[in-house]
Amino acid sequence: MPDLLPARIATGLSTLLLAAWLGACATVATPPPTLYERLGGAPRIDSVVGRLIDRAASDPRTRRSFDGVKLQPLKESLAAQLCAISGGGCRYEGETMARAHAESKIVASEFDALVSMLREELDRSGTDPGAKNELLRLLAPMKRDIVVDAATRGAAIGP
Repeated sequence: MPDLLPARIATGLSTLLLAAWLGACATVATPPPTLYERLGGAPRIDSVVGRLIDRAASDPRTRRSFDGVKLQPLKESLAAQLCAISGGGCRYEGETMARAHAESKIVASEFDALVSMLREELDRSGTDPGAKNELLRLLAPMKRDIVVDAATRGAAIGP
């Protein structure tokens, strides 16, 4: 029986080495980065949102919509919303877009100007064009909840 012991040890060792070699060769699929990660995570999103809101609040095409708005809470809310919709794990607890903008009477030209500024700020931050376009596609459906037609706005604010 003592002759079988070295054979068993050799067989066991061979099996262990084969398993280790096969394990080393196996590839573990890593999930692709989330849109949030491709956008640069919190640091870049916070920076883009900060610059965007500052620009929009002072730009003649959009500043009317920001009169009387507390900008810092708006920046925080928008950053959380972008984090949530891009897969960053944040929880957006703000209002719906329809409720948040109901009294603003934002028209298409104001909305489009803000979107243009967002594109420019994403480009300025070095955001990958694919990530930028994916984010814009996710945001686009919100337009119907934010924008009113010019006739409705005119009726709401009077002559």
